[in-house]
Amino acid sequence: MQLTQVSTTGKSSKITVSDVLFEAKPNHKLLAQAIRVYLSNARQGTSDTKTRAEVSRTTKKWFKQKGTGNARHGSRKAPIFVGGGVAHGPKSNQNWSLSMNTKAKQKALVTALTLQVEKIVINDEVLGLEGKTAVAAQLLADIKVTEQRILIIVDQADPKVLRSLRNLPTVIVQRANRITALEIAQAQRIILTTDALKVLETRIGGTK
Repeated sequence: MQLTQVSTTGKSSKITVSDVLFEAKPNHKLLAQAIRVYLSNARQGTSDTKTRAEVSRTTKKWFKQKGTGNARHGSRKAPIFVGGGVAHGPKSNQNWSLSMNTKAKQKALVTALTLQVEKIVINDEVLGLEGKTAVAAQLLADIKVTEQRILIIVDQADPKVLRSLRNLPTVIVQRANRITALEIAQAQRIILTTDALKVLETRIGGTK
């Protein structure tokens, strides 16, 4: 497989990468399953409603049992009344966590890379950033990367590189050993460094 290597000079070239990162027939169902797992595990589960047992209201009978023409009611806490408890509402003890084995996660990552291969470019100049946001923005403009969701994958989280890119609202920086299929699938453009590419090849190659 060949990927495009771009530079700020406007020149581009092809670089050969290991086929271990790509597959001839992407597994769409596995990728969908992986994305569901990642999104579900990201849920905080903090939404909470009070049941009629938890609502603080008077326990006095609302009106007499007979003679009013209304249906009989003994409590204002019933869910049918404003200010009453909520029936079948969300509780904060809900567990949204799902699991997926490592091999399946890696295969889903390969599928995501395969489907996004046309959006992947190689560039090592991002590693030379010295902490200035304006310089980082100019670098992206020079290599003609202007999408609204740009994923930059590096091998190490260099503080200067992170400081240069963190204030750009369209850019997400992630390390190659932590990248997920969800992050790959959501990106509109992916920038890989050469070292990050090697880390990915080693990471995925070990589970093939």
